[in-house]
Amino acid sequence: MKKKIFIALLLILSVAKVEALTYGGCEYKTISRMRSLISNINISYDYKIVNNKAYFDVTITNLFPDVYFVDSYDRKKYTYSDANNGEMVIKNYPINSGSYKFYSNLSDCYGVSLATKYYKFPSYNIYYDSDTCKEIPNFSLCQKWVSVNYSSSEFAKLVEDYKDGLKEDIKEEEKKIQYEKTSLDELVNFYINNYYYFLTAIIVVCLAIMIITRRKNRFKL
Repeated sequence: MKKKIFIALLLILSVAKVEALTYGGCEYKTISRMRSLISNINISYDYKIVNNKAYFDVTITNLFPDVYFVDSYDRKKYTYSDANNGEMVIKNYPINSGSYKFYSNLSDCYGVSLATKYYKFPSYNIYYDSDTCKEIPNFSLCQKWVSVNYSSSEFAKLVEDYKDGLKEDIKEEEKKIQYEKTSLDELVNFYINNYYYFLTAIIVVCLAIMIITRRKNRFKL
């Protein structure tokens, strides 16, 4: 009886050991290899503007046959056969962010989740190309890639506030220039009006220096 129990325990331990070395049917070294290759997959994007809306084209490189991925945007599945020498382009994303979830494509552990890669696009400013923004290109809410969640009326109010601020800045600058100009003019006018006094004082000082210098020279003799 004891011998049978011992054999049963050995069988259980053997099965547990085999299970411990696998993940969803794949050996851990296979899983590790695929995850390492997934980390080398690169995602880049380009864009185009159509009817005042940004659309993004994503380029995915370094794909390999052992995995497939599912796009969170449309739940579409992509495999290596959809790529060209490991490179794939998915066009016309109208959204700002999403993810690709990678799964094993191997028969022994098909569908095992391996990793997730995320993509994120900048927010296009729908007011960027408007006549209003062309007049004030330095306005922060007129930049090309900035999130502007304002209605047209709200945006118009912000533009007016910005223009009013510019007018105030110009007025302050003009006041500063005028003050500096006035101060300089007053200084010049004061000098002109009192020129003879300044000249007389300069002559007196120069004569005093000359007299003192001569006396010093006389004492040295």
